[in-house]
Amino acid sequence: MPGNFKRTYCLLFGLLFLSITASAQKSTLSGIITDKTTGETLIGATIFIQSEGSGTTTNSNGFFSFPGIKTVNVEVDYSFIGYEPKTENYTFGKGEKKFVEIQLSPSDVEIGQVDVIEQGREQLGDKQVEVSHHTLTPREIQAIPVARNDVFKAMRYMPGMEPAEPFSPLLSVRGSDPGENLIMLDGVTMYNPYHFMSSSGIFNMQTVKNVDMMLGGFGAAYGGRNAAVINISTKDGNNSGLHGEVHPTTSETKVFLEFPVGEKTTMMVAARANYDLIGNFMMYSNNYFYDINLSLTHRFSPRHRFTLKYFGSRDMTNIDFNSIYKYMGNTIGMQDYFDDMSLKWINNWDNNIVTGIWKSVLAHNLFFKAQAYGSFHNADNFTEMVMNVEDVVFDTSTRLKSKVNDWCIKGSLTYKPFLWNEINAGLEYNTYTFANGSEVNAIDYGSAQRSPFQLSAYAEDKLTLGPLQIRGGIRASKFENGNWNWEPRFNAVAQIGDRVKIKAAWGKYNQYIISMNTQEFEFNQFLDYYYPLDNKLPGLSYHYIAGADVTIDRQNTISLDVYYKDIARTYTFDLLIDQFEAFALTDKIVAGSGKSYGMELLWKGRFGKFSGWASYSLSKSTRSFPHIMNGQEYDFDYDRRHSFKAVMNYQATKRISYSASFIAQSGVPRSVENTMQMFYMYEPLTGEMIYSPQYVTAQKNGVRMPWLLYLDFGLQKKVVSGFGKDLSDFFGAAESYLTVNVYNALFFRRNILYYIPAGGLEMLIPMGDNYFPMVSAGYTLKF
Repeated sequence: MPGNFKRTYCLLFGLLFLSITASAQKSTLSGIITDKTTGETLIGATIFIQSEGSGTTTNSNGFFSFPGIKTVNVEVDYSFIGYEPKTENYTFGKGEKKFVEIQLSPSDVEIGQVDVIEQGREQLGDKQVEVSHHTLTPREIQAIPVARNDVFKAMRYMPGMEPAEPFSPLLSVRGSDPGENLIMLDGVTMYNPYHFMSSSGIFNMQTVKNVDMMLGGFGAAYGGRNAAVINISTKDGNNSGLHGEVHPTTSETKVFLEFPVGEKTTMMVAARANYDLIGNFMMYSNNYFYDINLSLTHRFSPRHRFTLKYFGSRDMTNIDFNSIYKYMGNTIGMQDYFDDMSLKWINNWDNNIVTGIWKSVLAHNLFFKAQAYGSFHNADNFTEMVMNVEDVVFDTSTRLKSKVNDWCIKGSLTYKPFLWNEINAGLEYNTYTFANGSEVNAIDYGSAQRSPFQLSAYAEDKLTLGPLQIRGGIRASKFENGNWNWEPRFNAVAQIGDRVKIKAAWGKYNQYIISMNTQEFEFNQFLDYYYPLDNKLPGLSYHYIAGADVTIDRQNTISLDVYYKDIARTYTFDLLIDQFEAFALTDKIVAGSGKSYGMELLWKGRFGKFSGWASYSLSKSTRSFPHIMNGQEYDFDYDRRHSFKAVMNYQATKRISYSASFIAQSGVPRSVENTMQMFYMYEPLTGEMIYSPQYVTAQKNGVRMPWLLYLDFGLQKKVVSGFGKDLSDFFGAAESYLTVNVYNALFFRRNILYYIPAGGLEMLIPMGDNYFPMVSAGYTLKF
């Protein structure tokens, strides 16, 4: 047996040696493909050589390599959706290696038109083999009226992605906890990239190039999270001159500029400020947020470039809903009850990141990328609900603090020895600082600060064998002083004819940093409070995914994904454990398990003047923890059985486009309490007896909320006369647009999100989020 194995090994090695030797006698064409206007790389561009009868595509860095060219004179076609195609002719000597830089010019696009099959300029992962992979471009996001040009609101219209809480920007992907999502800005891990007042993301839409979402089955290059990978790519600048936008409104002002700095350097500057005049007027609060984007890219040569980026944001909110409660009391005839009722939100958090990225073509078939970054997040959030009934005060409150410092250095290599073979490998090192603290009803429930490190490495090999593409990978990770954990991953795609692709993926995923669940303590959870696992096994899940993509015609596709996620190990916090039982925050972590499964059907395309997408999802997600219902399985907090979503754009004329977005989905499960446990405290200064109620129920998530319906409309018009044109001329802008959005068109049908106990437990007050329709209008100036 050993002899047979040795002979087989020698035979395989000999065949590989002969293949490499033969390939060395052939020519290779490699290069970078960029946007001629901006200088930014194009990802997923196609390179096809007629004489070879085959082609390839650019990778996530805009680099391509075409080894094994046999002919001397070749004609090469370069193409990318949304750009003018280009053809070049080359003459090769024996074994010659050529490197080229190809610039493609954007094709003309009608104002407001949304190309729903457009590919982005930056793309996460490998689009040829990824499963459950979706993209959103700025044009698509602008077509969603209620998104208001916000990335995270737009993502809610993709299948499998649902809001975790009604007033929160947190996202649950396929029934997961929001803390299981890896969110990155230009490859930098971000912690709570959200603004409070708009319940939205902190990314200025003018700076965004592309949004990539991998909802499961992602490759070994990404780790540390169990559910999904979301990457937002921002612009590097523009080498053709000064370009930008100014968008002032009564509540928010945005400024965006991109321009060249010399012949080889480009820069992007953007800022946004929100001053919430309506909230300040109605609730006498002082609320604001701002964010800043800076980017500087220097191209040393077509082969080498360096990018430096900075992002910063801050939120300050102090809201007291007492004035709204008084209005509600007068409306329903319960003035005395609501006059002494108050709900406060006092939130203060900030995000800052800085990163340097080096990209280099080391050889005709070897690409190198290195990145170093620092990502910092701080939060201090206080919520309180007070009711005063006949000199008895009911007071419940929470205060949660969180701090994350993440320093990282990572590098990756892409090697393509043959046209049918691509190898990727990388290494990553992170050092962290986590600080957490919690108070419930003014009682300190523990705090902790830790500074762990994490080391990760991965390798992947993608093979193209005729109509079949397979990618196998392995990721190894070590957290602090724990053992090495191995995470195998596998993807496969089979092309059946010209129109059908069958896809499958399997993978093992570990997570060392978890999120504190606070939705049962805070009135509305706005942030993930991250916490590193200490002397515990990492969270663990297995993904099983199968799918099919069907191309109906050049402009329309249908995809179907079926998935099962085995959540073998997950964690939650039991913050109500008595201090004498578990004083340390680490001791309040409870391990459990769960599962999530379902199917997603998506149409995306264009017919006539209409373009957009529509999806339907059927899913179920459950969890089980020993301290909840004695370990019985229950529907998870973010479980939605049915969800239908649609976004449509109608290009009426060259200057006018209409858009609409619609959501119909079943409600999430909630715990409706039928028992109240009271905590008492006497306040000697005021002589009041303070009651802190804790509502309890025997059934976790035993009641499902009603269905939710949302319908919104939008209009975008290029202005050629009137006030908008005068405003454009005054500022010297090249173009101006009028945008009008109508929100909550179905306001007459109330969406119930919560039932709040009142009058002891004798009454449940329904709370919704679409009480009134809203209309917004504004001008956008482009330079």
